[in-house]
Amino acid sequence: MTSWLRTFGSVTLCLLLCCLVVAEASSAGDSVCWSPSISSCTECLRRGPQCAWCFKEDFLDGAGPSQRCDLPVKLLRRGCGPEFMEQSEIKVEVNATVSSTQVSPRDISITLRPGSEASVIVAVKQLERYPVDLYYLVDVSASMQENLDHLKTVGVALSLRMTEHSSDLWLGFGSFVDKPVSPYINVHPSKINNPCSDYEIRCRPAHGFHHVLSMTGNMSEFTRVIKRQRISGNMDTPEGGLDAMLQAAVCQRSVGWRPEAKRLLLLMTDQPSHLALDSRLAGIVTPHDGLCHLENNVYTGSTRMDHPSVGQLSDKLLENHMYSIFAVEKQQYQWYEELVRLLPGSYLGKLGLFQAPNLIELVVDAYKRLLSEVAVSVSVEDKAVSRYWVSVSPLCPNGSTAKDQSCSGVQPDQTVNTQAVSKHTQD
Repeated sequence: MTSWLRTFGSVTLCLLLCCLVVAEASSAGDSVCWSPSISSCTECLRRGPQCAWCFKEDFLDGAGPSQRCDLPVKLLRRGCGPEFMEQSEIKVEVNATVSSTQVSPRDISITLRPGSEASVIVAVKQLERYPVDLYYLVDVSASMQENLDHLKTVGVALSLRMTEHSSDLWLGFGSFVDKPVSPYINVHPSKINNPCSDYEIRCRPAHGFHHVLSMTGNMSEFTRVIKRQRISGNMDTPEGGLDAMLQAAVCQRSVGWRPEAKRLLLLMTDQPSHLALDSRLAGIVTPHDGLCHLENNVYTGSTRMDHPSVGQLSDKLLENHMYSIFAVEKQQYQWYEELVRLLPGSYLGKLGLFQAPNLIELVVDAYKRLLSEVAVSVSVEDKAVSRYWVSVSPLCPNGSTAKDQSCSGVQPDQTVNTQAVSKHTQD
């Protein structure tokens, strides 16, 4: 009888112990954080922002690493103090020392753990007056002679007109024709230095891009430079406008773009532009590298690299905070209408004649139209794309939610509030 009671007692004790172990495992198993496969703090925190890892050395002596991962309240109940817990910390810090009259806050630092997310509100205010840098990029092929003459009276008149909208206007100037290689130009020795020799006119040599005048507030100097310009010539109809635009955008030091100014790049031409791969006709197969190649203000990569693609040009314009304006004759309007759809922050103006009043109205209208649109974009470094997800939701001044992340018709002193949500994905 005694022997039987001892056996029965030991069985009862064993059952009780088993029940306790099962209950403990069940308690952990009910948590969204616990998993028998978890063996490290990193794996634990990836389970979600609500999870915590206990790094106390003597925590649950003899238990497996998976028992260290659970909800903080459960770890606390099992003897792990808050000072021994590693949790999914979310931290949002605003750098108040970096100020801006347009964007507030301007500098935000967010710390996220895998699986967590944070939301911030950024206010973008449209100012009444901005300093403006306007760079004239002009096609100086022979057909543009009359149009070039009209530019001579634009500088001072535009400066006076823009005082209504800008606190400080600076102008720059550059010219382009096409790649100076066959079949785009006549490579006969008598034609290289003077493409217009058949017409007894002294022309300048064809060039891909020539930076002539850096940004200046001296309108008299701008007028003097325009008066000194001479036309050139080439063989085919399309010109090298996109090639020149990329150089004008990326060669910031040479052009003299001011960091605080609104940057307007105005392309004037009466012909369409060459596109990427067109240079294969000249045996040029090296893709454009998107970098500045100016030596003595002349584009040296014109005969070595292909024209940039539209996507590449778009990236460089955005990267360098450029608004592009196309002033073209009505015959080419349809071609450039298709182009501007692929270039964010661009404006197309159709001119019957390249006369000074028309150009001035075009620039003013483009300036007001472009600056009335507030667009919010997010860029994530390639190495972080797989780990971070960011979305923005602008709320326009009229109370509507922005379509395509932009608000149109924003007036001076109005504010666009944008909610930005950042999430650290679980990779």
